[in-house]
Amino acid sequence: MVSSLSKLYDNLSSLSVEQRMEQYDLREDRADVIVPAASLFLMVAQVARAETIMVPMVGLADGIINELAERN
Repeated sequence: MVSSLSKLYDNLSSLSVEQRMEQYDLREDRADVIVPAASLFLMVAQVARAETIMVPMVGLADGIINELAERN
């Protein structure tokens, strides 16, 4: 898993924000932060000597909204 993230990071970091948006169908607010975020995940994995990384499919705000909706 970490090796595939490393390959994706290498590819993404070689692209401009506009190219990331086009090739990966990313919104601009995601395309500009995905490279630093991937770099951070890779550093944490290296320090933790992790072979896999679990990433949530929803963001914190989405999770809070879903939790509130389930309660009501």
